[in-house]
Amino acid sequence: MKNYFRIFIVTAILFVSCKPAQRITTAWTNPERPKKTYSTVFVAAIIQNNLLKYALEDDLGAAAKKRGFNVVKGYEIFPPNFNKDNMRDKDLVLKSIRDRGCDVILAIAVIDEKSETRYVSNSFSVGYAPYGGYGPYGTYGAYGAGFYGYYSYWQGTIYDAGYYTTDKTYFIEANAYDAETQQVIWSVQSKADNPSGIEKSSKQYTDMLMEQFDKDRKQDQSKSK
Repeated sequence: MKNYFRIFIVTAILFVSCKPAQRITTAWTNPERPKKTYSTVFVAAIIQNNLLKYALEDDLGAAAKKRGFNVVKGYEIFPPNFNKDNMRDKDLVLKSIRDRGCDVILAIAVIDEKSETRYVSNSFSVGYAPYGGYGPYGTYGAYGAGFYGYYSYWQGTIYDAGYYTTDKTYFIEANAYDAETQQVIWSVQSKADNPSGIEKSSKQYTDMLMEQFDKDRKQDQSKSK
């Protein structure tokens, strides 16, 4: 009986350890999005950790270019200390983006953080209560509609201090907005467990997000035929 119990424990540990560090939890494409083809994307990582911000914007920008998009990155327009306290008028912010020819905005934000405490005992439990203030399914949570409202809401509450603390789970949201209408056209939520480093985490997130983009675009193209 003890041998069976040991086998069960080892199997459970292997199963948990094999889970990917980052994974998509939900993905949504707006069925009422504008029927047009986008050519230039503005990539904005709404994160106060500048090293991570630059890494994400560079990696996502490079991935978008490989897919035929022109790219403008957030740090090319806004200074490193750009935040909700020194943001310019909404219209000026959007004008700065549109003047660069951007017709779609991709915004990335870390929107929640959970800590897990592990105990050495006969049993264990893992709980997760998803953040309830966001969701593209017809609602915009507490921050209101559009990229500007999204940026001003999350920019001051991004979790960057102690980012690489053991047993941390971060919940990340990517929203694509039509630059003209500010309508959410695509949204992806994901989670990252104990990110191991800026460069590695950024590339993992980029690969995961763009894989989902390729999948959703392929499905959309097949529906339109």
